[in-house]
Amino acid sequence: MTDKTHAPRQFETTPVEILEEGTAYRGFFRIGHYRLRHGLWDGDLSEPLTREVFERGNAVGVLPYDPVRDRVLLIRQFLVGAHLAGRPNRPLQVIAGMVEPGETGTDVARREAVEEAGCTIGWIRPAQAFLPSPGGSSERIETFVAQADLDGDLGCIGTFGLDEEGEDIRAEVLTADDAIALLDAGVIEAGPAVVVLSWFARHREALRRDWS
Repeated sequence: MTDKTHAPRQFETTPVEILEEGTAYRGFFRIGHYRLRHGLWDGDLSEPLTREVFERGNAVGVLPYDPVRDRVLLIRQFLVGAHLAGRPNRPLQVIAGMVEPGETGTDVARREAVEEAGCTIGWIRPAQAFLPSPGGSSERIETFVAQADLDGDLGCIGTFGLDEEGEDIRAEVLTADDAIALLDAGVIEAGPAVVVLSWFARHREALRRDWS
């Protein structure tokens, strides 16, 4: 018997032929309409497919971490998607924002940390980038862990956000152990927070060693 096991390739891509492209909806976000064919595993092209894709641009999530006090900063704000999903509509999440033209991921992380939590961050470590829903959305989210000075009491440290964007954001400081425990208990469900806290839990000790 032939052993067909092999190490998985890091990346797989296939040819795509775009037959038609348009806009199905444009409002706060855009929904693109596509008719396309893609390569099959046998080398042929698929029959034409019609797909709608949610296109909101790329985003960044950042978790401020105080390696001396072993604390993290999370935020809460109203999220309509969580509300319509029947979930708590002010979930714990990480600071996040959209990437504007000419910005890098670290630019966004520093800007949003100030806007959403009044937090100035120092060293930044890339965490895990991910595609939230690649079957129906083109969005890619970069995540980072950033060094910060989170002195003071645990719990709510204030409300922040931009009035012109309708933001009403509460920043909260937790111990790293408590944040990871909430993740493990299923309390934290917002995607960027799940991803970056999972990465943080695996790399926490290295960050403390490097940043202390």
